[in-house]
Amino acid sequence: MYRIVIVGGGLAGAACALHLLRDHPGLRAEVTIVEPRPVLGAGLAYSTQAKEHRTNVAASRMSLFAEQPMHFHDWVRARGAPREDPASEMADGRLYPSRAVFGRYVEAMLRTEIAAHAGAAFRHVRQMATGIVAEGAGFRVFVAEGDALMADAVVLAVSHTAPDLPAPLRGVGHVIADPWNLGALAAVSQEARVLIVGTGLTACDVVATLMARGHLGDVTVISRHGLLPRPRTLLPVEAEGDFAGAPETTALGLLRRIRRAMAAAQAAGRPWENVVDALRQQAVVAWGALDWTERRRMLRHARAFWDVHRFQSAPQIDAVVAAARAEGRLTVRAASVIDAAEVGEGLRLRVRPRGAPAGGCEILVVDTVINCTGPGHRSVVKTHPVLAGLAGVGGLQADPAALGILVDGDARVVRADGSAWINLFVAGPLARGTFGELMGLPQVNLQPRAVAFQLATLAAAA
Repeated sequence: MYRIVIVGGGLAGAACALHLLRDHPGLRAEVTIVEPRPVLGAGLAYSTQAKEHRTNVAASRMSLFAEQPMHFHDWVRARGAPREDPASEMADGRLYPSRAVFGRYVEAMLRTEIAAHAGAAFRHVRQMATGIVAEGAGFRVFVAEGDALMADAVVLAVSHTAPDLPAPLRGVGHVIADPWNLGALAAVSQEARVLIVGTGLTACDVVATLMARGHLGDVTVISRHGLLPRPRTLLPVEAEGDFAGAPETTALGLLRRIRRAMAAAQAAGRPWENVVDALRQQAVVAWGALDWTERRRMLRHARAFWDVHRFQSAPQIDAVVAAARAEGRLTVRAASVIDAAEVGEGLRLRVRPRGAPAGGCEILVVDTVINCTGPGHRSVVKTHPVLAGLAGVGGLQADPAALGILVDGDARVVRADGSAWINLFVAGPLARGTFGELMGLPQVNLQPRAVAFQLATLAAAA
């Protein structure tokens, strides 16, 4: 039988396996997911056990199956989740369940397809993959303990990695480098003066966790632009705007087109979210029309603004953040850390506000710093053992925009010499240098589905 190994069992890896089995009932293959976590589909994002960490998209927009958009919403209601967690339901009926609920949903759907598929053998190897080498026409996948796995095709579904620690915070104490370490957050005293570096969704999750545990000390949140995720609109959202027809070939042209579309929507009394939704759906074409120089320019000038408009807060978390700011317990600033030194039981930091001259720094003394700068995609090819090993022999390369791994339009890994493997793929966020938008759920579901089609085609040919 054709042997398929998926490295990584978070949402992207589980979705790839799920669609491989569901969409291709005639498939005859051995499908193996290498993932140390016991639950498949949860990954980093959906394995958190903090109840206050919620999906930032309503359940009605989080189905694994595009043809059944209410599937997750109905699944949650059928299991009584709103009764068990009343805070998950908004007054208008929208559900924002805890993220762990979605992780359980993904695994349940995968297990259903495993049980129903007669022609495929499935196994979950609860190990960390440590390396991959080409062997003949296939691959040998090494794991931390036990025998290596032989594969005819491999999918790299490595997803969210730990944040890169900003240089000024390296080598000093009182820093929580991993914001998803709930044990470390629980050890922060209620009276601690806290600095959170980063103002995205992860920072909002951390604020929600601190407040849920009765934190009383001052909390300061900083980033270069000082922008928090935008709250969800109460208006219905419907894609509005054309970015795929005669797509722009420069970052400036695309930005102007986005601004015109937003201005037109708002002038007509419709939410700007309509434009963001349209751009999300058309991202592959809009992003693909830019060359790598223009993609880097787009990231440099617009990424911070795109992130806060694209990845909006769940209403419950937004309410916690807004209340903490109104009460004076939370301060949000546009600033950067210049350096840090340990003083007593805390840290003394030099912080430069945005727009201040080079010497215009302020002193900030805190007890704890929490790093919320986002997944370390820029360094993942160098730091992940599997990716670093392949890169070391020319088997893959980082994409020129430093968003992850360079792949072609079929998500096949591109070697250092520019050629693409026929049987080595990337599923999930690390392919977004090529595809542009692979962080939100719809794309992190659809792109692995396309990879599953490629795998099924290879298996049928074999």
